[in-house]
Amino acid sequence: MEVSEIRQELKEKLADAEKVLIGIGTEWKDDGEERDKALEKAASFLLQAVDGKDCFVITTLEADALLKRGFEKTHMVAPLDVSLTEEEWDGYMKWLAGTLNRKTVLLELGENFLHPTIIRWPFEKTALINKKAHLYRVHKKFYQITDELKEKATAVQEDSVLFMAEWE
Repeated sequence: MEVSEIRQELKEKLADAEKVLIGIGTEWKDDGEERDKALEKAASFLLQAVDGKDCFVITTLEADALLKRGFEKTHMVAPLDVSLTEEEWDGYMKWLAGTLNRKTVLLELGENFLHPTIIRWPFEKTALINKKAHLYRVHKKFYQITDELKEKATAVQEDSVLFMAEWE
């Protein structure tokens, strides 16, 4: 399937979703002026795409990296950030438990294998357990999905920032 077709399918799934869980990884790390512009555009389109949805963000970046792009602290956790509180983590776990048996889109953007227990593996497990969930894994190099997820996931081999920045 072409990337444009995947974007269209994702838009339709997001429109129908009851819950949206977004995992943002290291591809979203700011490393220069050109990348900053792409990140700004990608974040803007991502926030528009989930506007009005029951959405939560988990990231392996520092929280400030996403807060400056318009993400809300109340619906975000950054487990590697030293400022993470037990209350924030418990809130995330409670929200995640509420996705069971609900139409859920899991959108994994740019996560690698440095910390697979934070986004990658939990997203896979959630997709397997929830019969109404679909996982989109977008990454330039680490886009692969397991055989057991073939019917429940879509792999997109593309830089996740550019995938969202070209959302229109």
